[in-house]
Amino acid sequence: WRLGAAGAWALGGVEAAAASGVLRGRTAVALGHLRVEDEGIVDTVAHVEAPNASSVMAMAEARKPIRIDRGSASQPKKSEMKRDSTGEGMVLRCGLTLKVHSGSSKNDRCPDSCPFFVQDRTDKDFCTFSCVMEQDCAKLHPGKQIGDRELGVCRSCIVDGCETCDESVLEDRCLKCQAGFLLKDGKCDFKYNGPWMNWVGGFLVVLLVLVVIWILDMQFRPCWNADALEASLANREQCKLRMKKDEEGERKPWPLTTNLLTTLVAGPGMILHFNFQAALIVWALFVGATWMCFAEFVDNDLWLLGTRRFGTPRNNCILVAWGYETQNRLMWTKVLFLWIVYIGSILMCFIYGVYQLRAFQNADYQNKTMKDFVAMIIGLPSVSGEKPVEEEIKAKIQAITEQE
Repeated sequence: WRLGAAGAWALGGVEAAAASGVLRGRTAVALGHLRVEDEGIVDTVAHVEAPNASSVMAMAEARKPIRIDRGSASQPKKSEMKRDSTGEGMVLRCGLTLKVHSGSSKNDRCPDSCPFFVQDRTDKDFCTFSCVMEQDCAKLHPGKQIGDRELGVCRSCIVDGCETCDESVLEDRCLKCQAGFLLKDGKCDFKYNGPWMNWVGGFLVVLLVLVVIWILDMQFRPCWNADALEASLANREQCKLRMKKDEEGERKPWPLTTNLLTTLVAGPGMILHFNFQAALIVWALFVGATWMCFAEFVDNDLWLLGTRRFGTPRNNCILVAWGYETQNRLMWTKVLFLWIVYIGSILMCFIYGVYQLRAFQNADYQNKTMKDFVAMIIGLPSVSGEKPVEEEIKAKIQAITEQE
């Protein structure tokens, strides 16, 4: 390698400013990162051939993709870059193709003389953008001939039902419509739109009116079956679950504050069911709290992964690059999170099963249930169905237990 201007060398990182020479030869020994602000090379990694080197060492890894100037004879220097009025982004230079990466700012903008970002499709690289005027949009990206001042990008036409845009004009005009649409003055009209749709709409309105009239008629009809209605309402009240009789002999409804996890309202099955619901809530809180701890104490980017909004093609490239790098950087947290949730879920299932068994046994021991009034009789001989077997067994049990 030969640098035609003075440079500063360091083992961990090398920065050569205003270099104007020619780079030659094959790389042999990687001494570190080289940042060259020169015509044609910016933010790259140099692998420098050491004098009298006899062996090849591993190349240093580039931390950010290379920015390449394809549209001009020289790269912009720091003196040529200036911040915008907000102070959050940079005002880029016209005709300069730059490759965005995860560290690029979404607040960068193009100058007023060439206010539109367009993706450079004239090369084989990806996520390279340039600032151009509207008439130059299609030169770098065919099909994106319209300059959108609101978004600050070059885009294709936005016409409902359009299949192919008209690239000969700088406005939203369609050249070919999709199936079911007809082309008219650059717009796509629904092919089957006609007077029949008005008839269908009128029919639906009339049908809706009839339904409303029927509901109102049912509401204002006189009640001809008051006795049956009162009997039905009384039966419904009797079917409701109620507490035991109080001192006044009245069975009141259960209050809304009743703890269904422990109170026997409708049998042990009700308690077990609501215990299952509570277990699901506890498990979900455990999973959420585990992830929140990772996001809070390991890396706050875990809050943002998968939540950032997409936008223009340039912003999408920045978003995808950031998401890819962040996801790979924090992959170990996801693996550890899955292990914690997996092992924690197994242990919680064991605890839940034991708790359910104990809850059922406790409810069964402390309360009289239907099975407490059942007598299991075994060892009966085979008897013909012609005899009144049930009556004989009933009489025998009454005689033994002295209960009716």
